[in-house]
Amino acid sequence: MATTLEILQVAQAGMSDMAKLQDLKVESILENIRQRFEADQIYTYIGSILAAVNPYKTIPRLYDFEVMEAYDKRHIGDLPPHIYAIANDTYYSMWKQTANQCVLISGESGAGKTESTKFILNYLSKMSQASAKEAGNDVSVEKCILQSSPILEAFGNAKTVYNNNSSRFGKFILLSFSKRGVIEGGKVQDFLLEKNRVVGQNPGERNYHIFYALMLGAPEEMKQKLGLGAPESYKYINQSGCIADPSLNDHEIFTNVNEALRDMKLNEEQVSDVYDVLAAILHIGNLDFITAGGAQVASMSVLKQAADLLSVDEYQLANALTEKTRLLRGELISTPLDEHQARDSRDSLAMNLYARCFNWIIGRINVRIRTKSTFHSVGVLDIFGFENFEVNRFEQFNINFANEKLQEYFNKHIFSLEQHEYNAEGLDWVDIDWQDNGECLDLIVRKLGLLSLIDEESRFPKGTDVTMLDKLHSNHAKNSFYIKPRVTDSRFGIKHYAGDVFYETTGFLEKNRDTFRDEMLTAIKESRSDFIYDLFEDIQESSQPRVNKNMRKKPTVSSQFQESLHSLMSTLSACNPYFVRCIKPNSSKAPNLFEKTLTLNQLRYSGMLETVKIRRAGFPVRRLFDDFVNRYSPLIGRELSSSHSQHKCIALLTKYDENNQKWQVGKTKVFLKEDLEIKLERDRAEKVEKFVTKIKACYKGYRARKAYKITIAKIVFVQKYWRMHRQRRRFLNLKDATITLQRYERGRKARQLFQVMMEERRLEEERKREEERKRAEEEQRILRELERLKAEAKLRELEELQAKLEEEARIKAEEEEAEKKRAEEERQRVLEKAKAIEAAKRLEEEKARKKAEDERLKLEEELRIRREEEQRLREQEEAARLAEEKRLEEEVRRREEELAYAMQQFEEADQESEYQDEDPDDDSVSRKSDDLQYWEGYLNMKCGGMVNTWKKRYCVLRDETLMWFRAKQEALKSGWLLKKGGGTSTLSRRNWRKRFFVLKGIELAYYESDSDGALCKGIINIKQTKDIVDSSFGRESSLDIITEKRTYHIVADNADDLSEWFSILMRVKNANEYELKQMQDEDANPKNAIGTLDVAVIDSVVPVNLPTKPNAFAIITAERVFNMSAESPEDMNGWLKALTQYHKGQRTYSKEEILMSGWLTKENTGTISRPGITRKKRYFILTSHSIDIYKSVDLQHKLGAIALNRLCSVTVPDDKMFKEIEYPSELVIPNGNRRSPPSSNPDSNRRSSFSFGRKSSISGLVTLGRPRSNSKSYNKEYDLPLPNSPVASPTMRRRKLSWGKKSKLKMDLRQAMFQGGTWKFTIHSRRFSYNLYTPSNEEAWKWTYAIQEVIDSKPPLETPTQILIKELREASLNGYNDSIDEIYKLNPILRNVPYMLKSPLLPLPYGQIISSNVDKGYTTLQDEAVKIFNVLQGSEQLADPMPVIQGILQTCQDLKPLQDEIYCQLVKQTAWVKDPDNLNNLRNWQILCCMSCTFLPSRSILRYVRFHIKRQVELYPKTQMAAYAGYGLEALKRTRTREFVPSRDEIIAILGRRDMNATVFCHGGGSCQISINSSTTAGQVIHTLVKGMNLDSCHNRFSLYEKSGLVEKAIDDRSVVADILAKFESQKAQNGEKDGMNESRFRARGLSDRGKPWQLFFKLFCFLDTKSVKPDSIEYSFLFEQAHEEVIRGKFPASEEQLIHLAALRMQFDKGDYLHGDWINDLTEVYPVDRLKVKPKEDTDFGFQQRERKDTFIHGTLRGIGEKTLKRLQKSASDDNILESVYKDDVSATITAIIDKWKTLKGTTAERAQNIYMGFMRSWKHFGSRLFEVECHDSRQAYPKNLWLSVNKSMVAVHKINDPNPIDEFPYEKILSFGAPIPNEYKIIVEGRRSELTFDTTEVFEIAKLMKAYINEIVKKRNMIPA
Repeated sequence: MATTLEILQVAQAGMSDMAKLQDLKVESILENIRQRFEADQIYTYIGSILAAVNPYKTIPRLYDFEVMEAYDKRHIGDLPPHIYAIANDTYYSMWKQTANQCVLISGESGAGKTESTKFILNYLSKMSQASAKEAGNDVSVEKCILQSSPILEAFGNAKTVYNNNSSRFGKFILLSFSKRGVIEGGKVQDFLLEKNRVVGQNPGERNYHIFYALMLGAPEEMKQKLGLGAPESYKYINQSGCIADPSLNDHEIFTNVNEALRDMKLNEEQVSDVYDVLAAILHIGNLDFITAGGAQVASMSVLKQAADLLSVDEYQLANALTEKTRLLRGELISTPLDEHQARDSRDSLAMNLYARCFNWIIGRINVRIRTKSTFHSVGVLDIFGFENFEVNRFEQFNINFANEKLQEYFNKHIFSLEQHEYNAEGLDWVDIDWQDNGECLDLIVRKLGLLSLIDEESRFPKGTDVTMLDKLHSNHAKNSFYIKPRVTDSRFGIKHYAGDVFYETTGFLEKNRDTFRDEMLTAIKESRSDFIYDLFEDIQESSQPRVNKNMRKKPTVSSQFQESLHSLMSTLSACNPYFVRCIKPNSSKAPNLFEKTLTLNQLRYSGMLETVKIRRAGFPVRRLFDDFVNRYSPLIGRELSSSHSQHKCIALLTKYDENNQKWQVGKTKVFLKEDLEIKLERDRAEKVEKFVTKIKACYKGYRARKAYKITIAKIVFVQKYWRMHRQRRRFLNLKDATITLQRYERGRKARQLFQVMMEERRLEEERKREEERKRAEEEQRILRELERLKAEAKLRELEELQAKLEEEARIKAEEEEAEKKRAEEERQRVLEKAKAIEAAKRLEEEKARKKAEDERLKLEEELRIRREEEQRLREQEEAARLAEEKRLEEEVRRREEELAYAMQQFEEADQESEYQDEDPDDDSVSRKSDDLQYWEGYLNMKCGGMVNTWKKRYCVLRDETLMWFRAKQEALKSGWLLKKGGGTSTLSRRNWRKRFFVLKGIELAYYESDSDGALCKGIINIKQTKDIVDSSFGRESSLDIITEKRTYHIVADNADDLSEWFSILMRVKNANEYELKQMQDEDANPKNAIGTLDVAVIDSVVPVNLPTKPNAFAIITAERVFNMSAESPEDMNGWLKALTQYHKGQRTYSKEEILMSGWLTKENTGTISRPGITRKKRYFILTSHSIDIYKSVDLQHKLGAIALNRLCSVTVPDDKMFKEIEYPSELVIPNGNRRSPPSSNPDSNRRSSFSFGRKSSISGLVTLGRPRSNSKSYNKEYDLPLPNSPVASPTMRRRKLSWGKKSKLKMDLRQAMFQGGTWKFTIHSRRFSYNLYTPSNEEAWKWTYAIQEVIDSKPPLETPTQILIKELREASLNGYNDSIDEIYKLNPILRNVPYMLKSPLLPLPYGQIISSNVDKGYTTLQDEAVKIFNVLQGSEQLADPMPVIQGILQTCQDLKPLQDEIYCQLVKQTAWVKDPDNLNNLRNWQILCCMSCTFLPSRSILRYVRFHIKRQVELYPKTQMAAYAGYGLEALKRTRTREFVPSRDEIIAILGRRDMNATVFCHGGGSCQISINSSTTAGQVIHTLVKGMNLDSCHNRFSLYEKSGLVEKAIDDRSVVADILAKFESQKAQNGEKDGMNESRFRARGLSDRGKPWQLFFKLFCFLDTKSVKPDSIEYSFLFEQAHEEVIRGKFPASEEQLIHLAALRMQFDKGDYLHGDWINDLTEVYPVDRLKVKPKEDTDFGFQQRERKDTFIHGTLRGIGEKTLKRLQKSASDDNILESVYKDDVSATITAIIDKWKTLKGTTAERAQNIYMGFMRSWKHFGSRLFEVECHDSRQAYPKNLWLSVNKSMVAVHKINDPNPIDEFPYEKILSFGAPIPNEYKIIVEGRRSELTFDTTEVFEIAKLMKAYINEIVKKRNMIPA
């Protein structure tokens, strides 16, 4: 095998650089390419342009790593031509030219562009990896860029006729490099994906590779999960007949794609979602449709598979594919599509799913490889080649247009710009002719060009491909580049640079419009998969109104492609281009085959000959003189160092080429040929190498010397320490020896001393023993002597003791006697002393009392004197104050006289009270106008009361608000806080101090007060703090600032203030210098201002003449006067100019500012209305920011403004509102003058006037209108509307009209004038809601639309919570867990807090809640949100949480915008909880579970809730909280839309995290208990019941019903059963409160039957085969019961005798044989009682009919009475229920007849009676039909008014009432469409009938539901799909 060196050194066939060819002809170029191709040398240079021929085979070792290394740092031409040489030169040109580079790879389809792109990317990646290894960097980015190729090829490439791996989209890959040459990131930009290939391919071609890779490479488990079978069974990949291709390994493609997707950091869930979309597309392709009442899905099982993969509802998806919905007069009208349209919808869905998935994948690739900064970049363009098929369509048109643009770019750079530069620089040059395609591009893109005309026709609703082609022919038939076919067909042609191409226009407009119907978009957006929703999130529905008139319409495909192509060309123009021309040698993709004709055509249209000529003759290398000198300065000698740059260039180039053949010098540049540049570069490299070698030598010597010195120093250091160590060792040895000798000597001496001491001790012990012996003997002697003495003494003591005792007894007796005497004397003395003390005490108390009384009198006297003194002082102060006020009033009066004009305007009063505007209610405009000036500076100001003094303040005018501060706002924040330093203990508050904190820069200072010059008590450096902690506890809002020495505990007044302080302190602590400077440069914060004034409330601003303040001016408002004084006249003029621009004086508007203006009557609904002044006529001006309100059209007096933002809203005018406030057409005044009310014509309003008499009396006639006929709402005496009349005014309805006071009469009449004939619309703004009235409906709608457009044009408002949710999502997607914790830590708004919420977490619309919900006490959404949050905080204190939970859920049900808000509140209150299982937290989790089972939040909030739940489960896995979290997460996956909040039983089940039981009833009183959850549907319950009753093989279809008595309603299979049960509970509660009223209401609506309880009922719905049901089956019992039910409802055509027979059979079935005394207690159970109340026949008089009638069992009853007689009886009867009593005879007679018939059935068994009954029912040929009572009012139909509409399995029929034979029959195959265009009107369009069938009925939904069910059964039957 040849080595790399041999490959590179092989002899080159022909010329490797065709610019060196001697014979410049196309033939010679062709021959040169052929020779090199046959020698496997596929690359050829044309100067720096590379021509690459596709070999259609693998050339060994041509692209090995060794080859890459060989081309590294080599110039073009050093080695044989190669794609690596271009890549290498591109890489190093980023530094050589200091510019971005790009490589343009062009050629036909199959020429090898994609492979060339991969080679270039591989080379650049290897270069980057080499640089990264040298720098020690990671190389993961390069790997990701390389791994993107398999993904892009699998999803974007397909097999075509010309290429097995053809790119069906264009891509521009941009690689960003660092200064070290390392790839830091990149971006992939795609163009015009061929979506049409997804749904159809030409013969022999394939769909995109990924579909076959999924089918053939995925494991079986995955394919089973995706529901995939054999590839041949899918239409989207089998219709071309080509599934497998030997050159493509689909299994390997799947493996590579899987690995690449994971390298892009796509998790398993995302990869699975991508494959789900692909599998869903394949299943969608297998959908087919049939016609049955419009297009119907033929196979619901296939649709269900696709819907499950897309996580959408299958029925909703089916409707979206087969129906088109449009909005007509506020009603949604559904129109069925035909089969062709349904297939187009199917294909559109598949194409858009694939395109959006493809875009998402490219987006994820860009996220993975993105970079923030870059040095330079290299772009590689791989775009589709020129295509010319047998049939060229819209895709080929765009592809060839792109190739035309690229050819123009090539021509521009190679021919046009180069030759222009030669001529401009004055070179000797002869121009070379080349083929210019500019005119062809003009044909396509110029004004009224092909693209323009196609887009124009695409936007016409009635535009077709035919009309488009006609326009193209009529506009461009004479253009030389446009080809009009000679034979008229649907084609047009263009003369492209590569040849003539004809395009088939069929489908052009449809593809250009890229229609994706709103129905399908809505269905897809309601997917439960976040991935599916993300794909279509940014697509808006076409029916949504544009936010303003200037907004662009939805762009077409061609316009989008043109924009992206323009962006691409702009990017390429900023880069230095390299060109690679790919050539296809043959059209059969065979190796070693060279077709000269095909290759020659490519050479010609690509301009290869001209390219060779210009490269040979031209000078492709161009440099400025200075650049050239700088670049090649090493080659310039020193003798030229002082010369001019041009001379240096000439001198140097002359050395290399004296003949001037390879270079020329222009005016500013040097022009070189490439070989000369290569030679200069080589010599420069050699010179630089020599210089570098010298520098290296010097540097190496320096480093060696430095290393030597370091080594010597180290040696000396080591030696020093070694010597020290050795000497120390010697010393230690000597020391150890000395210590040893000393130790032994001390031991010897110690032993000697021990012996001496032992001898002394022995002698001492002997001495002690002798002394002890002697002492013992002496003691014995003494003891004996003592005993003798004791015996003698004892006798003496006894004698003495006896004498002593006798003496003591005598003495004791004497003492006792004396003691008694002494005690008696002492007692007497004490008594006397006590008496004396008592007398003294009484005297003392008397003295004390007298003294206290004296002191009290004295104090009272002093207090009286003090009060008198204080009163006198107060009077003096009051007199002084009054005098001062009087003096100030005089001064103010004098000043007011000087300000005559200003005060005249200020004090001007409106003489007519009806025009006064007393409510300060108008919002001021808060948005900054474009021409608003920012003004600031110091002013002396005086405002408020009369005794205020002048104070110097720093004033700022910004955003139409005047703010004043104590000083210039240098601080980031300031305010009062409580501080406790030295610790965090809060037990003692003695050392707490209130301080004024000021944050300036990084220093937080605190002062004693907020006054100027206050004492600074301390400064805290925020940057040097250890930490700042939110230490809020309980109701205390506090934070700790922890420093090195101490901890500052700081408490704020409220939670909001604390949150602001905490946020700004953390921002300062974490900010760098730049961020800190930005914070310091922020505008003044109004929150820190002492006061503010909205410029909208300023009446006037005028200068003031004050002697002490020469530069003074006054700001006058409706309430106060502000006096200002500037430091200089210039400052005063500046302030006057800035303030007068927006004050309430005259305002000048430009034409562009005013969107609409006119007179409107305004009513403020936010204040208490008072009669006569609630409505005022004002002049309104609508601008792009606000609605300005003026008193008159001259704009002299501005009354306010209404600021508009995205949360504002405007209600549309309503017909009901017009009727409600309508007033009579004329007014009669008491003095007799008759006046007409204001006309809707403004001109007539100006001319007309109203005059009122000064006097009025009660007897005067006041007529407000003519009374209507038979109207009880008018007072007959005075012709006035009664107060409670619906035509009376709101004022008159509130109170009775008082005739005694003429002011009230005048007020009411005036109000009548203002309200007469007006249309109302309401504006809801931030502070108030306003009712605006206008005379005409048209004007009201104009205002409404204009205001709504302004509101829609405003950007959406985002709260901090929404911003933080986005940050959390981004951090979560990128896996930044630390960032998530940091976000929660820094933002208390996201976590549990103990304090109340002051404003909602999400932006909620403004305005009062105006609907029926007002009765529930709702105010505004903001207030309701705050209320609910406060309830959440105290939920642990509730004994029974059930009412609170139901209340919260009901509020969310009534107020839909609150649902997201409550979810966010619950997430907030369950985040960062210290004890997850505390009662309050568990209650909040319980509420969250109830919310999850009831409402599905919006997509962004749903993601946030899921993220929160998963995170809490991870943090606290084994807790009660985790159990509730898991339950809620599962509930969110299955929650469906509900109409009612959960019932009490359901909430109990949710709180217990278990299923609930529901009872389902059936005929015969049977019932069963089933287990359901909050999302169980009726269809699932039906399936369970059918399985449980073994009804799987039944012949008919069952359904669930809502039933109450005889009233029932079929439940849709998609309905939630728990929702139905909740509705039952709600209706039961309502019936309990208002039984009588609700009963009649529900009965009228068909919702209830005499208060009977609602039940879930299981019964038959569709009767498909009633004859095949076996008599002994359960299904037969159901059939029998429902047949009988239809009979007793009167919905069966039978005579009276037949009905009696059927009733008797039923009695026999129920009770058996008749027994004596049996009676029918309830006739309604066996007989249709309503038949007894049929309309009687008309009489000609009021008597009975006189003609003879056939006797029946009713003969003699009131059935025979004529209608007029019955009316007369009813009218004359006092009791309203007389008719009910007269029919009792009929009922009795009917029962008697039934019993008589029953007696005849004796002996008949129940089974026999049942069979006879069913036999009779089946005898009617239309048995199984459902009969609906309808009315026909259409005169075009020859039908009676009252009819039966029969719906059965095969048709719809029309019957007369009680007639078994139909009038008309309409099979489903003939029905084109059906539905309810308006409520209570059902319409059927039948093929072949000129007019549609229209019926009036209240059961339109039941009819439509039943018809659709039968049609679906027909579809199943035709497609052999089992039910």
